[in-house]
Amino acid sequence: MQKIVAAILILAFLGQSFNQYWYFLDYLVEKKEYIARCENKARPQMHCNGQCQLMKKIRAQQDKEQGRPPELKLAGKSEIIPPVNESLLPPVGEHLDRQPLPTCTMTLPKGQPSLLFRPPVI
Repeated sequence: MQKIVAAILILAFLGQSFNQYWYFLDYLVEKKEYIARCENKARPQMHCNGQCQLMKKIRAQQDKEQGRPPELKLAGKSEIIPPVNESLLPPVGEHLDRQPLPTCTMTLPKGQPSLLFRPPVI
């Protein structure tokens, strides 16, 4: 069962990763329809053969992917966290009259870094 689920997930990932190639495969299979809808029929020297329609589909898909990000379901709600009872909080200026914390006076070891970090001997 796990192998089947893994195979489905891999196929879904590859399907999204190679989305443009699906359009190209569709172009190869339905080439006559693409040529019939070609915008450059009047200019045969371009040898477009319906590739203009293929590029339109690919650009539309890229614009759709890069356009706007997916909507969040909670974006419309203004209160995700419940309101806080303000009577339980201390007053704003109460903590200012406390003494400051002592500063840390840490010294580095004197001889240990040379024991740990030696350059390679050539």
